[in-house]
Amino acid sequence: MLSNSMDGTWRELLRADRVARLALVCLGIWLNAADALVTATAMPSIVRDIGGYAYFAWPVAVYLLGAIVGGASAGRLSERGGLRWALIVPAIIYLVGCAISAVAPSIAFFLVGRALQGAGAGLVVGACYVAMGALFPNELWRRVLGAISGVWGIATLLGPLLGGLFAEHGLWRLLFWVFAVQALIFALAAWKLVPAHTAETSNTRIPIRTLVILGFAIVGFMIAGVAGSLGLSVLAVVVGTVLFVTALRVDTRAPAHLFPRRVADITKSAGRGYVALFAFCASAVGFGVYGAAILQTLYGLSPLIAGYVIGADAMGWTIAALIVGEFPQSWDRACIRFGGTLIFFGVASLAYTLNSGSLALVLVSAIVLGAGFGACWAYVTRAILEHLPESERAVGSSAIPAVQMIGNAIGSAASGMIANGLGLADGITRADASALSFWLFVAVIPVGLFGWACAWGLSAPRHTQTANA
Repeated sequence: MLSNSMDGTWRELLRADRVARLALVCLGIWLNAADALVTATAMPSIVRDIGGYAYFAWPVAVYLLGAIVGGASAGRLSERGGLRWALIVPAIIYLVGCAISAVAPSIAFFLVGRALQGAGAGLVVGACYVAMGALFPNELWRRVLGAISGVWGIATLLGPLLGGLFAEHGLWRLLFWVFAVQALIFALAAWKLVPAHTAETSNTRIPIRTLVILGFAIVGFMIAGVAGSLGLSVLAVVVGTVLFVTALRVDTRAPAHLFPRRVADITKSAGRGYVALFAFCASAVGFGVYGAAILQTLYGLSPLIAGYVIGADAMGWTIAALIVGEFPQSWDRACIRFGGTLIFFGVASLAYTLNSGSLALVLVSAIVLGAGFGACWAYVTRAILEHLPESERAVGSSAIPAVQMIGNAIGSAASGMIANGLGLADGITRADASALSFWLFVAVIPVGLFGWACAWGLSAPRHTQTANA
């Protein structure tokens, strides 16, 4: 038996009776972490085979929509059926989604598969965080979170490699079968390693009404991207916006909350933080959705190399997060402002660099963009929680990934609207890619600037924030 001095160390976490459970949690995170980069890399090959250029951005949006619903339901599922089944059932849902995506004869079937993959992945990730609290002592949580961060870094390296290799050889369908097998391994491992009754979670109801209205709002934005006329697009945007605002208002009065009550109130510090995260994600997601297609068209890159250029964004995030993680806490305001500034300039610079003819400049923009997220993300989330009432900190924590995914989902839908407005519904030519590389990022500069302003306000001196908290 190790002494108490070993508590909280890697050696304690990697004991024989714990390492298998750690591997289970890391595999669950991997299924979600690698999915985005793999699919972004393979999407140009997928739509060439099954069609659906008009819906190019939808696979990302429907995946995120499923993940939002799944993530919000994970805790309740673990309460009702126990942690073991809360891990197994989502893995099976994800597996079925992968199988549908793998055999999809058209974009419609592929979207069904992606929605199921998103729901399964959201449930798996949520259940993995429940498992962290149930399967490991408190003093090891920091190490488990460190291992999870490492999984995201590995996904950054291997995601584009897998997506590029399979796409280059016309084997993107096999790629989804590979992930289906991994989901099966995860389900079998959960059955073996997780006791039937382990989770002790709060008796929180699922915010069904908020999720339903929010889901229709995101669908409204998605429809705007494929509407056949400007009038219908505008109508869909208006409907989506009204439903989005309605979802926030319904949530404030509901007994079960998805968000803190004043999540979008920019007169309050926590509200500024949430809005900053939403705006940053919505303005930056276009690079992940259309970047690979633009790079393959304008630069003649293979799917593999294009995937790694896209992955430079995530690599910048990982490296910057590791660097600022060693800074003293007194640097938090500087990191928020510096990171927010990098995000804004990264988004704005892509409007020029993507069509500059210089791949080196594209890489610089991608790394700057990712480094901005890595530099400020942890500090923004900590500042949000510090300015929430104690009674709202639990829901406030779970709302952070929800806001991130909602921003990505709405941003990806808006990207589709911009792309189709430029005539990309029937394919992408060099002229189309050139125009898209400019307007995709010029159009979101106001969104990124608003996020920057909110982040700057969040990082105001403490006495100013106290007055507004």
